[in-house]
Amino acid sequence: MIAQHGAVAAGRMEIGQMVVATTAERARALTLAAPMGYRHPALPLRGRGELLDCLLDQYRGRGDGRLHVVHGLSGSGKTALALEIVHVLQMRAGPASEHRVWWLDARQAALFEDGLRAVARRVGIAGDLLEADGVVDALWHQLSRAERPWLLVIDGVDDPCSLNGPGLLTAGTGWIRPHSCPCGLVLVTTCDGTTDAWGSGAVLHPVLPLRGRDAACVLLDHAGPDAGTLGDADCLARRLGGLPLALRMAGVYLAEVNGMPDAFREPDMPAEFDAFRQALDGPTGQVLNPAQVIADTWRLALDLLHRRGFRHAADVLELLSVFADAPVPHALVLRASVLQGHPGFEGIDGGTLWRTLRALAALSLIDLCPAPEGDAQGVSQEVADSPECVRVHPLIRDVSRTPRYLSLAVSLLQDACAIGQAGKPEEPSAWTVWSLLAPHALDLVEQEDALTGLPDACQVSAAGAAEMAARFLQARGLSRQAGAVFRKVVRIRMRLLGAGHTETLTAQHNLAGALHDIGELGQAEALYRKVWQGHRDARGEEFAHTLTARHELGRVLHDGGRLEEAQQHLSAVLDIRRRLQGEQHGHTLSAQHELARVLHDLGHLQEAGREYGHVLQVRREQLGEEHPRTLTTLHNLACLMQDEGELSGAQRQFERVHAVRSRVLGGVHPQTLWTGYRLGCVLRDRGDTVRARTLLLHVHSGLSAVLGTGHAQTQRAAQALEGLAAPGPSGGITNGCR
Repeated sequence: MIAQHGAVAAGRMEIGQMVVATTAERARALTLAAPMGYRHPALPLRGRGELLDCLLDQYRGRGDGRLHVVHGLSGSGKTALALEIVHVLQMRAGPASEHRVWWLDARQAALFEDGLRAVARRVGIAGDLLEADGVVDALWHQLSRAERPWLLVIDGVDDPCSLNGPGLLTAGTGWIRPHSCPCGLVLVTTCDGTTDAWGSGAVLHPVLPLRGRDAACVLLDHAGPDAGTLGDADCLARRLGGLPLALRMAGVYLAEVNGMPDAFREPDMPAEFDAFRQALDGPTGQVLNPAQVIADTWRLALDLLHRRGFRHAADVLELLSVFADAPVPHALVLRASVLQGHPGFEGIDGGTLWRTLRALAALSLIDLCPAPEGDAQGVSQEVADSPECVRVHPLIRDVSRTPRYLSLAVSLLQDACAIGQAGKPEEPSAWTVWSLLAPHALDLVEQEDALTGLPDACQVSAAGAAEMAARFLQARGLSRQAGAVFRKVVRIRMRLLGAGHTETLTAQHNLAGALHDIGELGQAEALYRKVWQGHRDARGEEFAHTLTARHELGRVLHDGGRLEEAQQHLSAVLDIRRRLQGEQHGHTLSAQHELARVLHDLGHLQEAGREYGHVLQVRREQLGEEHPRTLTTLHNLACLMQDEGELSGAQRQFERVHAVRSRVLGGVHPQTLWTGYRLGCVLRDRGDTVRARTLLLHVHSGLSAVLGTGHAQTQRAAQALEGLAAPGPSGGITNGCR
């Protein structure tokens, strides 16, 4: 017996709600109504407009008859999307329209077959056929012939195999099937987006985490205005990975705290977005973190993969969670040959690893994605040339992250960061790869407590990978950040290898370079002298590292205005380089170039010009016109023209160098900004004060941000701007432009 409890009065919108008696001995209460109480009428569905319109098109006579499967991470809003579709249909229903909606909860497996039989009854199947084995065939035959729009929602499918029923889902003979009704829609919500599990009769629609303004607005919707600004909400939303469930939980918590009388508030209760974000990674984070809510779903998903034969899935996810919260270039980092030697990954090969990654992505535990289109410096990258990446959702990472595979991650990153694999971090051609590797290598030395529990050799390897990443930061002009990493590398190597070890001296050398870049010339000089002495005592005056340290010492002395001392050191280095390595070796050319700079500042302009010219010719042949070292020589030749009064030629050359440096290094790289400074000075001295002011304002702002207001280059840019405010002599270099 079937008793109808009611229908929506708006038009003929029928949402069946029934009591089904399946046998004479027992009766079950069964509702086919959508759980509209879960939809909050005052809170809009954010960021799903395009997908919503796509699914609603199935009602406009353009239905394709396939199963439409919306899949995503638990808490991504799949059910909310389905409820919104039902709501839209309710609002559109009018006297001349008729819609039929049935909602089945797939998590109630014992009631699922009864639910389909109830749907069959609603479409007109009656009598003995309703209880017969052929009722499913009859149901889909009837739905295919329907003239009135209908929607069948199957919500919360954990395992697509549970929908096989009398046949096979993938073959179109299961409980739900493709149909031929142009105004009917079968909508399934699931965490499993495995293509093969649904068959060719299904269309998969990923429900991705929210981004940007949409995610921040969800927080504001739930938290209210007292929790902070849209910008603060955006920062917290990114920490929560844009997962709607997590955003809602955080917003509701903040609304509750802000609505609480002060007498009942605990001091450690965050009441604002920024405080909540900081608390997530603090002592109270375990209680606040919404990751615990999705932990059960995460375990079920891994159990499902294990049953499907993906025995490495849990270990791969745990390993990926050790890496930083950034895209992982899996083809570069996850080397099966390295994995095979570690417990948990026995027998894994490249094919198995790739299939496991795809299976994890199908269940939305990870995302397989292209590399970012650009890095933090704004330099464009060709996506086609970038390695593909995998990213773990932040909350899944919180649940899965343990130190168990930290040593394995170190081994993998050490291998990936080797120059033979990734290229030199100073070379622009390698920057696409290094922009992906650097966050993970740098994160190793951030985990100092966990790192100290590893074997000494593993800690040394971690320091080596981080050092390479810091060299990349320095090459990109981020010397202050690079210096902080070099300091940590020095501490690790001093503790494990000792002060006199070559690798410790190398780390100190790199730290001195970063100090030099940010204008700490006294500290840089002292450290270079220490490194020079250490290498000289251990390996002699002509050892390669000894010469490099002495070369850099000469550069620091030059920049500090001690030109005669600088000339003495650089001349000695150049003589040895020429004798040992030849005239055209890169190290010889670098020494020759630095000596030319000293000659330039000593006023020997013709001699400096000859040296620059020789270096430029060889660098063009060896490195090309747009290599950073070639551009440096071109910049210095333009400076020479400027000092000789050839302002027209200097302007043309500075403009060319500035344009190429902007493209190759980025617009806010210190070298780009310094060329902009020199170009601004030339424009000023040629009377083009409008362009000069615009350019120098940009340069001063950029140098202040990158190097600080106290850096000598920043102060020179400020002086040049001050010079524009008062009349001065035209021509020549004034106001400290060199």
